[in-house]
Amino acid sequence: MASQSKPTEGVPDQAGGVFLVVYRGGVRGREFLIQEGNNLVGRWDPDSGAFPEIDLEAEDEEAKVSRKHAIVERRGDRTVVEDLGSLNGTYINRGARLKPGSQYPLHVGDELIIGKTFLRVESR
Repeated sequence: MASQSKPTEGVPDQAGGVFLVVYRGGVRGREFLIQEGNNLVGRWDPDSGAFPEIDLEAEDEEAKVSRKHAIVERRGDRTVVEDLGSLNGTYINRGARLKPGSQYPLHVGDELIIGKTFLRVESR
């Protein structure tokens, strides 16, 4: 399991596209490409101005994912996640709840829990 210590720059991934793949909650097997730069994770809501690149609305029947829940940032071969002060928290590999405002490394194979949606970091 990956360490949850705060990185300076993040941790290298494998080369190629990096995805978050739903494996529990919502549409199993649904893939979200982690694009270069910041990717907002949350639920689409035009009234609050939430237009996430990784929209978990369909995966979140119980509304456990905040509209602006977390940021997954990809810079080259480095990927990190930052909780944005979400109500139900963000977790890596079922470890401690992530501290809002701090960046944590994501590795290929890691489990990311957003609300009650379980995703796996995969590379192709």
